[in-house]
Amino acid sequence: MNPPSPRARSRAATTPAADASAAEVLDTIPFVMNAIRSAMRSHGSYVREQLTVPQMRCLAFISRQPGASIGTVAKYMGVTLPTASAMVDRLVRSGAVTVNTAADDKRRAELRLSDAGVAQMERIRGDARIQIANALASCNEEELAALRAGLSVLKRKFRGA
Repeated sequence: MNPPSPRARSRAATTPAADASAAEVLDTIPFVMNAIRSAMRSHGSYVREQLTVPQMRCLAFISRQPGASIGTVAKYMGVTLPTASAMVDRLVRSGAVTVNTAADDKRRAELRLSDAGVAQMERIRGDARIQIANALASCNEEELAALRAGLSVLKRKFRGA
């Protein structure tokens, strides 16, 4: 008798409610991500900052993961190391990112946002926040509370993923 596949084992560990919730997340997140990308490009942030969407994603990742290496950027972005290196190099030349040698490993570079990069991300996120708040303005307080509660659960479950 063959052991169950990893997919079958993981499927067996779920509950019907968890499975239905996972399906809703998978159906909903692409719409939310498109809205976020659109919001980040609107209000002039995209043009004013002269960033591509991948560069914005890279900048946002480094903002959330100060000290990240180019390898972790590549893994997060789903690109090769040379592609991530070129993208980071453009952000360094623009003054948005700084590169420092890791104290514990002289061969590893640590990436951080510069003061200009922090200000840039604050402008982009601020513009996006306004767009998203406008989209949610027609929700009532109960819907907004439920949304925040659901997002809190997702953040707690996937923050380290």
